[in-house]
Amino acid sequence: MAEKDPLTGRCVVILEPVSKRVNISKGKTVYDALVALNFPIGAFCGGTGTCGKCKIKVIDTEVKLSPPSDREIKKLGKQAIADGFRLACQALVQGDSRVYLTDTLLPKGNRILVDSDISHLGIKIEGQINPAINAKTLVVQKASLATPVADLNRLLAALGEDPSCGLHASVDDTIYDLAKVLPDALRSGDGTMTAFFRRFKANDTPCLFDVAAGDKTKDIFGLAVDIGTTTIVGYLINLISGELVAISALLNPQVAIGEDVISRITYVARNDGAAKAQSLVTGAVNDIIADTCKKGGIPTSDVKDVVVVGNTAMHHLFFGLPTKYLAVSPFAPVFKAPANVRARILGLRCNPNAIVYTPPVIAGFVGTDTVGCVVASRIDQYEKYTLLIDIGTNGELVLGNRNGLITGSCAAGSALEGAQISFGMRAADGAIEAVNIDPVTLEPRLQVIGNTTPIGICGSGLIDIAAELLRSRAITRSGRFNTRSEIVSRNSRFVKKGDEYNYILFDPSKDAHNVQGFDGKIPADAETITISQEDIRQLQLAKGAFLVGALLLLEKEQKKPADIEQVVLAGAFGSYINKENAAFIGLFPEVPPANIFQIGNAAGLGAQICLKNINMRDLANDMAVRMRYHEISTAPSFQVEYAHSLYFPHFKLQYFPSISKQYADIPMR
Repeated sequence: MAEKDPLTGRCVVILEPVSKRVNISKGKTVYDALVALNFPIGAFCGGTGTCGKCKIKVIDTEVKLSPPSDREIKKLGKQAIADGFRLACQALVQGDSRVYLTDTLLPKGNRILVDSDISHLGIKIEGQINPAINAKTLVVQKASLATPVADLNRLLAALGEDPSCGLHASVDDTIYDLAKVLPDALRSGDGTMTAFFRRFKANDTPCLFDVAAGDKTKDIFGLAVDIGTTTIVGYLINLISGELVAISALLNPQVAIGEDVISRITYVARNDGAAKAQSLVTGAVNDIIADTCKKGGIPTSDVKDVVVVGNTAMHHLFFGLPTKYLAVSPFAPVFKAPANVRARILGLRCNPNAIVYTPPVIAGFVGTDTVGCVVASRIDQYEKYTLLIDIGTNGELVLGNRNGLITGSCAAGSALEGAQISFGMRAADGAIEAVNIDPVTLEPRLQVIGNTTPIGICGSGLIDIAAELLRSRAITRSGRFNTRSEIVSRNSRFVKKGDEYNYILFDPSKDAHNVQGFDGKIPADAETITISQEDIRQLQLAKGAFLVGALLLLEKEQKKPADIEQVVLAGAFGSYINKENAAFIGLFPEVPPANIFQIGNAAGLGAQICLKNINMRDLANDMAVRMRYHEISTAPSFQVEYAHSLYFPHFKLQYFPSISKQYADIPMR
């Protein structure tokens, strides 16, 4: 067992099978220990004990944790508690303890989409390379006893022939940082050096911010970062050629303090956790900087420009801004202006004087990632009336065309990321990502990420299951299992757990042949994977949020669902779902399948565009001001429309005329 800690009231928690230990105060939870380690746990509810995803198993003979809480017993069940399972967020440490992390907590390779494709939309993206950073070589006079001129003064003299540099002899904080690297740069380059200049706007006078020995005019790189609620993606770009040098992606480690933006804001407010939340995300960006620079074979100091996008909550948490007022009406951000903050101030380990730019947030939770989506897709140039949806834990919607745009956000929750789903998980190895169900036998055919034994269900699989069970008439339009029908009551795929039916999606004793591409042996400890009534309900809550968001934006514009001519799905999740099944369950208003476009990580593409061309930053700044915002959740008709949107595909079938015939035989309730 662990050594005793000399500090009174401190305990050592050992986490297996990763063999990590942490010293925490007695009375803290195992969850607190995981957070202290920055461990990438899937704490969907932010440690409130409602999601059940932080499941651990006690392996000590003498248990030194608090007794199971009522919340744990309700979530896990008495048998699981008897078998030693606990929720990390509910288990208080009362002595040195050792616990085993279950599969839901162990980090796995995640499927993360980092590319975007908008060519099929017929929109030409600005391709000109016009970065905010440029460079020139200088020959600086050497110091001598005869002319003992200071290094900075000799540099200024070398720049004196170029009055556009706008420098003065006084030392501000930028020149102070530059002065620390100047002496070595001057001497190691034998007087030849490169001066780097930046602009904040296209028409600005370039200002000196960095120097390097020798000719480094071709060694200028920038990083575009999309900080998603779930995923962070970084793109290293050569700012001379515009070449994409390297990509790196990882789960947002803030999932340790909450899966969605509200739970993170709540955690920060309750725990004075702004610094913690900021350090988690900046630490992740630093990991991305290190990884992309390693892949590109460059020093991190060559990253001289950074563009960041994210929703309003991610924007505020990244910059260390107060977030508590974002969660209460009128959901006011701290500021909406574009930000230009030095990397050193934010703790980023690239060039310390690199400027971190982010476009303006729009309003509410509609942030700079939505601006990035619009810059990338150029929905403002479309003739067709278009609905753009950035599908994520916090969903953003943009409606309109070149005549004007309106935007809003919906709290879709994280059901599509696996939260609140019995066997839910992210899109990682072992996740069921696609499902076909025989409408007669109800036998499923599964596609599993990694062609391995299924261990859970990700969001795309959940949408497929709902669509297939609807087509089989096994669930009603209200989302209830169709228990009045023999389809459910006499099929062995449906079993009762308590008072509710569950559909058996995978039975390890007999379903290996139902997994496409799987030719291995099912492990003895593989679990039976089921879909419960509550799982379907959670999907309805998510899909209803997106649909009601679109309908209320249409209402604000005095338009009808039939006025939408095309739907553009952005975000990684939006690219992996079966768009026909998503349309069938009513995730968005009906349009012909050929007019549904999946364009990938448009927010990340928008960040890249702003990185490569400073003119596009001006466009982004202007776009954020011109887009109108509508607060969806406070609209007078929200409650009624939301209730109607929970139905498959909607309470009013006339909103979905093309598929209404397919719903003719599906009971309403």
